[in-house]
This record gives sequence, C-alpha cells and structure tokens, in this order.
Amino acid sequence: MSKSHHSQNTPVRKILRLADMPAAIYAIGDIHGCLALYDALEKEIVADAAAFDGPKLIICLGDVVDRGPNTSGTLDRLMGPAPEGFERLVLRGNHEDMMASFITAPERMMEWLDFGGEEALASYGIRPNTSSGFRAERKLLRHKLRTGIPAEHLNFINDMPLALEVGHLRFAHAGYALAKPAQKQLSDFLLWGPPSRVDSHSGDEILIHGHVIVDDIEVQKNRINLDLGAYKSGRLAAMRFTAIKGENKVIEVTKSKL
Repeated sequence: MSKSHHSQNTPVRKILRLADMPAAIYAIGDIHGCLALYDALEKEIVADAAAFDGPKLIICLGDVVDRGPNTSGTLDRLMGPAPEGFERLVLRGNHEDMMASFITAPERMMEWLDFGGEEALASYGIRPNTSSGFRAERKLLRHKLRTGIPAEHLNFINDMPLALEVGHLRFAHAGYALAKPAQKQLSDFLLWGPPSRVDSHSGDEILIHGHVIVDDIEVQKNRINLDLGAYKSGRLAAMRFTAIKGENKVIEVTKSKL
C-alpha cells in the first residue's frame, strides 16, 4: 500500500537512548491485538528474568494494534503497569501511525479499514450500521470514533517513541539507518522500512525489528526480525538481550499453550 500520505520523510527526534544496559531487555515482535498471546509471553518473560538481578525492560516493537481480535484490550494492558522489576516501552509502528491518522481524520485514511482497522474498531464495539460498511457512513463514523475510542488510547499512540538506542542495539519497528545518529533518522524508514536496507551495513550496530512476517526468528549480521505474524500464526516471540555475550535467548508462546 502507498505510504506517501502517512509519515513524511522528515527528520524525527523522538528516539530514546539508554546510557546503561539494563540487566535484561526483552524485545517482542508485532502483537497485532493478540492480547492472550501477549499475556502468556509476558508471564514467560517474568519467569525467565528471575535469573537476572537489576532493572529489566520489555520493549514492544510496534504494530501492537489491529488485525487481531483485541486492540482495545491490548492498549489497555500496555498502558498499565509493567511487572514488578520491569519497565515497559511500546514503540510506534506503521499500523499505529495509520490508526492515529484514521481516528483524527477517517475520511483521509479509509484504507486502514482494509489493513486491520475493521477488527480494531470491532474491539471497541464500533461496527457499521448496515452491510454497506463504514464507507457509507463517513459523517456518522466521526461520532462513533469520538464516543467509542478513549482519548487516552489515542494519546498513548501519539506519545509512542519511534526507536530506542542501547549501546550497539537499535530497536525500531521496521528500519534504522545504522550508520547515522538518531538526529539523522527518518520517520518514514523507521515505520515502514524495508528492514533489508540495513543488510549492507559494515559496523557493529544491530537493528531489532518486526514489520515483515517470517516463519521463524530471522538473525542476520546486522538485524534480527521478531515478527512471527501472531494474528494469523498464533505465535508470538521475544528475544532476551543482555550485556553478556551468548546470553541472548528466544522465548515463544503459541495458541496451543494458552
């Protein structure tokens, strides 16, 4: 789909940086409204983290909304407190970008309905009045969005940072220009990628991302893809990162375990 009228190719500065590596970072691939999978994975993460003393961080790599069955519940959950001993950070993905644009001006982003928007709105109890669909009730739709979606959810999406830097690690939804500093990054690339553009990078920096569905976690020299397509595969994965070489670990849950 076209992204020309979404985020523009302009520099962004909402990139966070941690001066010190936490005891452990757990990066989670695209959740897409699969709250039950997220809850199960977080329990596995908490159990795994018991072996590490010090502060821990859970970072969701964007696209936590739409496509799956429970966008509303997922946002409520991620806005709530993290487990004891953890902080939780949710990055903005291209689907959060589309959702925020739709809520603000639905007539300019109707295409989102075909890319998970219908499922997201249903999780708020928002459905079209007739079989003609939302496109036949554009004026009424604005009222439905205003009354059906909590302002806190839109504020949460709009406050999501676009990336996180920790040492040589770069966490973003889809892309990161690994040879450039934070102030030179472009929002369009961070949200839409493609991630493969970093494959020619010769430095030590590593991009940890989602956005592109893979059958199994993909580990390359300069990037790691954690998007297992939870909404259709029933699989959600995280990878643990520590300052100790060789301590990285994959944690995965599936619907069959729930």
